[in-house]
This record gives sequence, structure tokens and C-alpha cells, in this order.
Amino acid sequence: MKIVIDQNVTAAERTFARHGEVVHVDGRHLDRQQLKTADALIIRSVTRVNAGLLANTPVRFVGTASIGTDHIDIPWLKEQGITWANAPGCNADSAAQYTLAMIWLACQRLGRNPADLGVGIVGRGNVGSRVQKLLHTIGAAVVANDPPLADSGETGLVSLDEALAQDIICLHVPLTREGPYPTWRFIDQRVLARMPDGAMLVNCARGDVVDGDTLLPQLQSERLQAALDVWPGEPFIDQQLLEKTIVATPHVAGYSSDGKLNGSLMVYRAFCNWAGETPVASAEFQDEPPKLTIEKGEDAISKALDATCFVNEHDQAMRGLIPLTADQRAVEFDLLRRNYPKRRDFHAWQISCDQPDSATVLRQLGLNVL
Repeated sequence: MKIVIDQNVTAAERTFARHGEVVHVDGRHLDRQQLKTADALIIRSVTRVNAGLLANTPVRFVGTASIGTDHIDIPWLKEQGITWANAPGCNADSAAQYTLAMIWLACQRLGRNPADLGVGIVGRGNVGSRVQKLLHTIGAAVVANDPPLADSGETGLVSLDEALAQDIICLHVPLTREGPYPTWRFIDQRVLARMPDGAMLVNCARGDVVDGDTLLPQLQSERLQAALDVWPGEPFIDQQLLEKTIVATPHVAGYSSDGKLNGSLMVYRAFCNWAGETPVASAEFQDEPPKLTIEKGEDAISKALDATCFVNEHDQAMRGLIPLTADQRAVEFDLLRRNYPKRRDFHAWQISCDQPDSATVLRQLGLNVL
């Protein structure tokens, strides 16, 4: 069996390679010629999978080690009898924790205290529900809007207008173009106008949920602020939008080592089920857990979030892309993602904190405080 796999998929050699020949590719620039003898294709969200890529190839299984499926033409795959799988919820903890760290850093830069602010979450699924709990833990007043959940009978949700009326509006929706609640560029001029002056938009969902052309003037006038991990038109990041964003990161909210491994293993198990293979025992992390010491007088939450998520580091790296040409910026954006350093989720850390009250909050956030 020949398995073509994105070079950024974690643990390919100790999973998929046990069942056939693995060929690593650049998922952003994959073409049909590379699939002419492939039985299975394993990707991440940068690869668009449709008839243009797969027609007249022998590929019969497609797996994406990501939560979203907007990059896959699922109806066409079904018509062709091609089995597909994704990894829902695989990096939900990672994305939620990173979102918290982005909000925390943005508020520091704006001189605001998150505990004094109201937050409106749009999309209370795997990630949004976790973000809601984390923000409650640090004292923020949080409401959530999710029409599909409301239709299913979920309670405790608010209208979109109420969510948009908060100090921070946090997006955690899938990218969809059809259905009763399409999200493609739904954050447009009309929606932005409903946000109060000084509000901050946070997007760790999909870049094209936001209409960048209408967001930019709001940031230039400083009526609104934005913290963005995902960008309209990735990897071609608008230079002016990047300049005006209070916190900017390269689509890595869900890129923790734990989240990437979870995604790989979920798709690997689906692949084995399709292929009639027995999954090999998955190796867990064998290295020493990361450690952090927080002394008396230090800002415990800031130090913990900076150590675990290092948002500031990648914000500075993104600023380095501003003077580049559009094509150069696209290449470097992808390199920031490809070369993203190891990052462990909160539960993996060992933290010593000489502040009893702060230690309690850190534990409530899910950090392992000794």
C-alpha cells in the first residue's frame, strides 16, 4: 500500500508507515501527479481535496488530521466511493488554551483586565465551550451564541446581538458556505457595525469567517481591535491587516504537540478500520514533562501562559513578515507553521507556584501545579 502524507503530520513513521510505503509531501503544493499510484492520502487543512486533485487517481481513503473539513469536497468523495475521515476535537484543548493566552496578551497590550470585561463567544462547540470555561476561571463574564446548538435544544445561549455587544467577541465556528447558518465572511460590515466602540475581535477559527476588507478600516480608525491567529486568504496575509492587529500569530492555536498527535491517531485509527489493519500501539510522549517555577510577587497567570503558549514569540515572528513582498510573506508564514516548536498542553506541565491563591487558579485552568 502507498500512503501519501503531508510532511507536517505527526507520528507518521510510527503509525501509517507500519502498513505500507509512506511518501512525504508538501501539503500546500500537492498535485495529482504525486497521487498517481497512491492508495491513501493523509493531509492537514492546507490541502484542498476535490476532483481537481483526485480525479483519475487510485486514492480510496482521505484523512485530514484536523478538526475542520471545509478544505474537503465531501459530496464528491462520497460520489466516488472514497472513504474520508477527520479528527473532530483532537486539538480542542490546545486551541482553547492558546485563545486564552492570545486574549490575555492582547488585554495586557491594551491596558485592560480580562476579569473586568464581557466576552461573547460565537460558536460553543468543542473549542468554544472550553474557552468559555477558561475565561470564567479568570473572572470574565462570558456569554455564548450558537444557532445550530440552540436548534438542537441546547440551553444557556444568547442571541448574536448580545454576543456582539460584549467587550471581546471570540470566534469558534466552522467555515461553511451553505446550510441555514453559513459562516463564510459572515463577520462583514453589517456585523462589525453592531460591535461597540473599543471592542476586540478574536479569531482562532478560520480566516475566511472574517471579511478582511471590511475589518481593516475598523482597525485603522481604532474603533475596533483584533487578535488574529487565522487570516483571510491564507497564506497571503494582507500587510496592512497584519500591521493593525494587536496580536498576530500564524494559524497555530491548535498546534500543540498533544493536539497534533491526537489528530494523527484519530485519522490513523480510521485508516486502519478502512484498510482492515490492526493499529499498532501508539507511543506516548517519553520525554521529561516541561517545568516552570513561579516565585512570590510574579504575575502567575502571565508567566504560566507565556511559558505554555509563547504567543508573544510568534507575534514577534509575524511582525517580521510585514516588510516582505506578498509572495515572500506567504512562504514565511507557512515556514512559521512548519517549524513550530514543541508545545505541550496545560495538563503536561509541572508547575511550582509559591502563591496559594494563584496556584488554585492555575489548577482550575488545567495546569498541573505540584
